[in-house]
Amino acid sequence: MEMNMQLSRTDKGQDEIFNLGHTLRPRFRQILFSVGGGISFGELCRKMPNCAELEKMVDDLLQNGFIQALRN
Repeated sequence: MEMNMQLSRTDKGQDEIFNLGHTLRPRFRQILFSVGGGISFGELCRKMPNCAELEKMVDDLLQNGFIQALRN
């Protein structure tokens, strides 16, 4: 995954955070919360340096429609 890829929450992601959907495990919710309205993958890595599987978890959130990659 490119470090400069910009990520943001989708409507589904917003719904998960603000309406307490509880469909995600806590670590996924933490990533989703950190993504917020926009962050690069590199910034996310710096925010969560101890998350060994961050890239896979971000990919899972992308594939399930909780976050999206923005065009640069």
